[in-house]
Amino acid sequence: MSTLLGGVGIAHTPSMGYQYDKGHADEWEPKWKDWFDGTRPVRDWLKTKAPTHVIVIYNDHMNYFDLSTYPTFAIGMANHFPQADEGYGLRPFPGIEGDPDFAWPIARSLTDSGFDLTFCQELELDHGVFSWMPYLFDTPWTVRMLPIAVNVLMQPLPTAERLRQLGEGLREAIREDGRDARVVVIGTGGMSHQIHGTRFGMTNERFDRRFLEQIENQMDELIAVPPEKVMQVAGTEAAELRMWYAMRAALSESASKAYSFYTAPAVTGCGVIALDEPSAAPAE
Repeated sequence: MSTLLGGVGIAHTPSMGYQYDKGHADEWEPKWKDWFDGTRPVRDWLKTKAPTHVIVIYNDHMNYFDLSTYPTFAIGMANHFPQADEGYGLRPFPGIEGDPDFAWPIARSLTDSGFDLTFCQELELDHGVFSWMPYLFDTPWTVRMLPIAVNVLMQPLPTAERLRQLGEGLREAIREDGRDARVVVIGTGGMSHQIHGTRFGMTNERFDRRFLEQIENQMDELIAVPPEKVMQVAGTEAAELRMWYAMRAALSESASKAYSFYTAPAVTGCGVIALDEPSAAPAE
């Protein structure tokens, strides 16, 4: 079986990617330099873990799917996942390699456990992945990716409990896949933010910090909060945080925090947490 090494929860936002490119090409804005510096320990943690594969639970922002066809759960089965052009050209990063031989056993196991997946033989990835990817991994990318896109845009949304079940299904699939991959599960969704209406630009630092504290071992309390309440106190787009539930549920109950960091540079709170899976074998 493959080895589940741990998990990462991380925010995503288009400005995170823009500021990374700007910072490296010119000069970092201080508030974004704080975020860059704050992610360095996760980058180092990942280097120590030495994953061969990452499973990423994210949401597409109508850059590959649109509202005419928006699947609840879509899984990428391709050999290669290119960047999606979000309207301002491609960033200076290569696409990310997939691994169908790794993906198919995972997909079959999830299907057997009751998940009706949309299978994508082609899939472009937008800032839901590429905004944070260079903060955590160096290029050329050395990991292969299995992306799972989740609907958080079009009602009805999958419930928080369903995202927990997805994580549990992934854990079982990794345990039974017959491979020797070293796997990190990453859940990414924006923290407190709203990008429309009279509350445009709102953030709720208290909510975000509390979420980072609770995601380690208080999942029941988090999932019990109605989604309408989350959107009320943390902005409509904070619904994306349910992707973090799948990451945490993929790990054992005894998984523990290795590191976390939070800042609020602009428009959305930016937080990250790395969780150790205690049963993981060390890298050779």
